[in-house]
Amino acid sequence: MIRKVLLVLPLLLSCNYADISFIKPIIQFGFNSGGDELVTITHDYYNESYTIDAGDGVNLEMGMAIENPINNFETQLLVGYKFDKDSHGDTTWSMIPISALAFINAQGWKFGGGLTYHINPSLEGSLTYNGSLLRDDFDNALGGIIQIQYEMANTFAIGLRGTFIEYQLSRDPSQKVNGNSIGLIATIKFGGTYSRYR
Repeated sequence: MIRKVLLVLPLLLSCNYADISFIKPIIQFGFNSGGDELVTITHDYYNESYTIDAGDGVNLEMGMAIENPINNFETQLLVGYKFDKDSHGDTTWSMIPISALAFINAQGWKFGGGLTYHINPSLEGSLTYNGSLLRDDFDNALGGIIQIQYEMANTFAIGLRGTFIEYQLSRDPSQKVNGNSIGLIATIKFGGTYSRYR
């Protein structure tokens, strides 16, 4: 999946050289935590354990920012990959988030939010339970996002993101898990000026 996302990057970067200066390619990196516990992995050999919650994960997103400087308004369209895995790589929680966000810009601060759609949420690993490998697939899920960021320059911003979402187990719709999370988010924007004061 990461390779597919990276293949799209040159296309996104090429937007910067077209005559559409209000559209900027962006990359976002995030670290999120929260939600219900999905699994705890205990490694007897290393004498340690690792817990994966439904809101946990590192995410990489790519897309575009559509700016309207007259109204101090910005729209972001993003697609990415979010995952968490235990320290020894035995178990992985992953999904593909697609998000549409809108922001109001005020003196370097960006306030906003929008919708996110998580595709193929799944928990899988090499651990065995009752003779079978760990594998839990969840239905695609729609959720909401609120986000605040500070733009240190037109090319870079850092802030906080809250995600509100619930996942439903595919094989048993009566089982649902809370995937709400809060996380740090950093945005790199291509084609902006180095400093917003210049």
